[in-house]
Amino acid sequence: MKFNRQFSIDGREIGQDCPVYIIAEAGVAHFGSIDKAFKLVDLARQSGADAVKFQIFQVDELIAAESKEWRERLATRCLPHEDFYKIQSYCREQGITFFATAHDEASLEFLSKLDVPAYKIGSGEVDNWPFLAKVASLGKPVIFSTGMYTLAKVEEALNAIAETGNKDIALLHCITNYPAPADEINLRSIAELHKRFEVITGYSDHTRGIHFPLAAVALGAKIIEKHITLDYNIPNAQDWKVSCSWDDLPQLVEQAREIEKGLGTGAIGVSNTEMDNLAWARKSLVSAVDLKKGDILSTDKIICKRPGTGIAPSQLHSVIGKKINKHLAADTVIHWQDLE
Repeated sequence: MKFNRQFSIDGREIGQDCPVYIIAEAGVAHFGSIDKAFKLVDLARQSGADAVKFQIFQVDELIAAESKEWRERLATRCLPHEDFYKIQSYCREQGITFFATAHDEASLEFLSKLDVPAYKIGSGEVDNWPFLAKVASLGKPVIFSTGMYTLAKVEEALNAIAETGNKDIALLHCITNYPAPADEINLRSIAELHKRFEVITGYSDHTRGIHFPLAAVALGAKIIEKHITLDYNIPNAQDWKVSCSWDDLPQLVEQAREIEKGLGTGAIGVSNTEMDNLAWARKSLVSAVDLKKGDILSTDKIICKRPGTGIAPSQLHSVIGKKINKHLAADTVIHWQDLE
């Protein structure tokens, strides 16, 4: 099955020839507070992100009883489903797209009632192909992260989605570690996934700082996902270690936009602004000594200097042996009209 090379989320085109789509991953950084959730929305919108994404789950539905530590840890980072009506409404008021990752069947059912414009599937659903198919069957664009996936697993996931008929799919290269070490990031996987599966690809970042997401933009990522936070140094939490906040999320968005402008078309030529600089930046043939009318030019009488307002050095062979038709003082730019 061929997947679409472009699709739309909330009226924003994503994919080939489109600006990179920047998702501010609020995740569970609200730590159970709806007020913090609203502030995370503010952070995403004021920084210029295209969307803010949360994670929705119910602890009893997500984690088995034997994982007591994880149940206790995530219980403090869970918002009731009803709160997400308010968060979605607030996002609409603020003019930023809202969607979410549902981590269990009940939360997916709830999320479908919110009529979100897209769905995100986390890396933890690797091998959970029935769940991927259920998400894709809802008929909205699906973005899924490939942390902990092998190439064969990516293919299996796409096959499961393809059977639903949903063609609006994007893969996010991801390393599931908090923070992920530089020598494991492997950003070239973004292009490799695109080449192998002919699908929109991007990058979900789990590193400190903003340099790897920016590098991903330069390498062709069409979607960037970066965690955001209001709080740091939180015990038994990991997302804050790889998150942006007010001091660096605006930089990430601004610099990503600059980089994508700088990628250009690949055509080789003189840019418009360079044309203005040719006169002073390049060199011309210049008299090395005083020249009298009738002197014949030779290589020892010519040097190359700025500005580039005279004869180009590449034309030296056409100038040697010609006569000067007027007196030229040493260190004077030579023009064609100076020659017989």
